[in-house]
Amino acid sequence: MSLGNSIVQRALITYHDLSMATKAALAISIALVLYRFLFRHESTRRKELPAWGPIEMGLVMYLLDGAHNSMVYRIYSTIRRYGGSFYGISSANQTLIGYEDVDRLFSSQMNHALSIEWHGYGLFLRFFGFPDTPALRKKVESTFKPWHSPIERVFNNDAGATAAFERGNLPKMVSEFVSFSQEKEKMKRWELRADTKVIKQGEAVEANFSALIMDFGACFTIPPIFGHDLLDRNPHLLEDIWKFDHVVPLLFINMPKWVPFKVMKEGLKARKRLLDGVEAFSRRVTQFQRGEKVDDAAEMSDVSDVVLERNTALKRNEWSYKERAASELLVLFASNTNTQPVLFWLVLYIYSTSGLVDTLRKEVAPFVTLSNSHNKKEITAIDTSGMSRECQLLKSIILETLRLAFGAVSTRFVKRPITVQDGNHTHQLHPGTFLSVAHSFSQRDPSLYPDPDKFVPDRFLETDPSSGKLVAKYGKLRPWGAGASMCRGRLFAEKELMAIGAALVMLWDISPAGGCEWRLPEMVGGPGPVKPKEDVRVVIQRRVFVSSE
Repeated sequence: MSLGNSIVQRALITYHDLSMATKAALAISIALVLYRFLFRHESTRRKELPAWGPIEMGLVMYLLDGAHNSMVYRIYSTIRRYGGSFYGISSANQTLIGYEDVDRLFSSQMNHALSIEWHGYGLFLRFFGFPDTPALRKKVESTFKPWHSPIERVFNNDAGATAAFERGNLPKMVSEFVSFSQEKEKMKRWELRADTKVIKQGEAVEANFSALIMDFGACFTIPPIFGHDLLDRNPHLLEDIWKFDHVVPLLFINMPKWVPFKVMKEGLKARKRLLDGVEAFSRRVTQFQRGEKVDDAAEMSDVSDVVLERNTALKRNEWSYKERAASELLVLFASNTNTQPVLFWLVLYIYSTSGLVDTLRKEVAPFVTLSNSHNKKEITAIDTSGMSRECQLLKSIILETLRLAFGAVSTRFVKRPITVQDGNHTHQLHPGTFLSVAHSFSQRDPSLYPDPDKFVPDRFLETDPSSGKLVAKYGKLRPWGAGASMCRGRLFAEKELMAIGAALVMLWDISPAGGCEWRLPEMVGGPGPVKPKEDVRVVIQRRVFVSSE
């Protein structure tokens, strides 16, 4: 054992033996030291969420987890700036835990005082390394509405989300979920990272489930927005999205780029490749819109109106191609890194829960049309509207998956003075500060969700008093955030989760590799979607239909 490892091991042993109060004091001290070291140059930026904000939020959630009557809680309460549900140490950022009226606080009626724009601007700077300049700030201010309105119009209303969904051609993709081949030329794009192994030709294949499902979801999501050119022309696009996703938490807290972490080096290289690819794509979109000859004779006619309208707005406000690339990479990133990990957990929970596959097949069968072929059935149509209306167990399963595997955070910039009533407390919030609500804190609260660490498929089903039918309801769950600026792509994401889950269940049997029992991997990460600590090796086979089915 090296001297360094020995010192670390002794330090961990010593830390383990400390009292909870001492551990809390030590954790707070370390957080303050990190703040001084890493974020000492941030005071000049008035419209960026302090980089130590996410660290403070994690610390708060850790200290408050079951510790309300402990010494830990009392120590933290003595140093936080406000009382009640507000847990920030400084006034620059307040983490709200257990605040009951967050929907009203973040509603459109409060837009005069609270804003989401400048939080997004701060993330734009950190994620892509742009300097904070008056010129860029002006571009963001003038472009924000035409920048987001196409996304809201297409992906945040049912008709638009349905039309975008249908462009993805999910029936064909699910019917070809695995190719039963180990030759790269014959494999589907989403199989390439999954380390597939053919067990029985044409009948069974073994694969890494997380890599397979997440890339499958991305291959479905990207073309309806960007067309096929971006994905087809950039062979490392999917792998780079996930590598960049790994480094985003470090960029979020302004971690110096020079830190000798492999994840930082690989993530920054992936970011550069992504930006280069999206910049070239933006140039081709502009050429297509102008009626000019498109580079490499690329086919751009299937690029969505979302991309075309956003590109027009960016051109009109004189965004450079590098800035446009970062803007559109945000859409590419957000539309995949949130939904695809949840899709993996959803499908894993469905197949690993005893009896659930058979139950779901009965519920979704009326809305998934299969071909009449006896040898190799395929999906010919998916009725997403009917499924959304009638498949309440599936909707409950999706909500339960979101509860366990996704932790939303809503953040707002205070642009005008505001008074917030918080029970017996009254808080005066000043311009230039931030509010962050950690919705995930209550998602494993046993008073709200009995046996909170267990996956319960029907947990969100309630009896509707007027119809007497079971319906899935969100209740206090807030997976898409709160208020007027919830996730803009939530309707499309809901349709994707529901339809892919139902379609896979109808055509494929999936079981643990090696004939063993299902073992769910440890969850890591958050807030946002959690990831599996290790991948899950599975065997995938076509479903065998009996004559009565």
